[in-house]
Amino acid sequence: MFSSSCDTMVAMSDVTDDGSIIFGKNSDRQVNEPLAIRYVPAATHLPNSKLRTTYIEIDQIEKTHSCILFSPTNIFGAEMGFNCHGLVIGNEALFTKIPSYLEGLTGMDLVRLVLERCSTSRQGKETIIYLLNKYGQGGNCGFTSKFYYHSSFLLVDSEEGWIIETVGKEYAAKKIKKGIHTISNIISFGSIQTFDQYSNNLIEQAIQNRWCHSIDDFHFQKCYSGLSFYPKQFYNAFIKTHFSCGQIRQHRSKDLIENLSKKSNEKSFQFTLIDMFNVLRDHQQSRNCPSNGLTNVDICMHAGFGPIRFNQTTGSLVSVIPTSNNSIPTHYATCTSLTCLSIYKPIWLYSNESIPPTFISSSNNSISNPSLTYSSNNIWWKSEITNRNI
Repeated sequence: MFSSSCDTMVAMSDVTDDGSIIFGKNSDRQVNEPLAIRYVPAATHLPNSKLRTTYIEIDQIEKTHSCILFSPTNIFGAEMGFNCHGLVIGNEALFTKIPSYLEGLTGMDLVRLVLERCSTSRQGKETIIYLLNKYGQGGNCGFTSKFYYHSSFLLVDSEEGWIIETVGKEYAAKKIKKGIHTISNIISFGSIQTFDQYSNNLIEQAIQNRWCHSIDDFHFQKCYSGLSFYPKQFYNAFIKTHFSCGQIRQHRSKDLIENLSKKSNEKSFQFTLIDMFNVLRDHQQSRNCPSNGLTNVDICMHAGFGPIRFNQTTGSLVSVIPTSNNSIPTHYATCTSLTCLSIYKPIWLYSNESIPPTFISSSNNSISNPSLTYSSNNIWWKSEITNRNI
């Protein structure tokens, strides 16, 4: 089994109706894997203290920020989340020719560490680079089956954003200030003209493996996820990337946002919050039931028959980040699976001391902490059973 599907996207302030930045992400995980929504309060830590992540122990910093995480229940990190400074981040699985079986920081661990340690997307980008270089990345990210991958990230704050695509300790990063940007389960960067900075060994490693001859013909996607004569590389990179349908979904999300942002002659651009909800609920294929079909190219993922249809959308997040200093972000979460059947609910978090009082529960610092087995008292499981009966 090698299906995976997530989609992360952002409409920057120049294409939205009110000049805000609108971020969106669907978390697509294995069927029967609940998505917990966790509140992590700000904290001060003792000097030289350590932090246990999903698989390894790392150095803790002195002070960490409050944040809200959208996490698989058995993972330290998160698929997506936001913090009290208005920093929002989501990550995607990437499949490459480089093995990812060694234990290190997972991509989801890095999402949480960025939110706890950073107040801007630029700081987040630098933190990811630092932690990758020091600890590396890897480890099983699956639920009932083994699932290994590298990661890409989309981070935004009220001023700018960054896209970071990684392979082991190597990376390329691009600053975003305007327009529409989407990432999915595919490397989106090509030649060095498509990104702003990269690690010292990214191109050298490709040259040594004979995936390119020099910097002039280096293409990130083709070098690291393209065709290979070696069976393991062919399967891990090309086959997994192809059957994840990441390129189809990435193009779909970008096309939808572009079309919706230019839907009227009254304004040059007017992409809205409701538009983002609709993009994340999108079903591209016209069929009676979204779970039909051998493959799934839908942004709103429904599990279905076959070895590449075992994932579904387990939760969704939309964040509206004002660009003015005196306004606070508003975040909207489904707290339930299957975006097309869910209602987005608002959450605010605007200081290290603030807690979202409507959503927070008294146990385990969790807003929604579903157990791994069905519980009639939990909103995620109750909604899941309802969805399956529709």
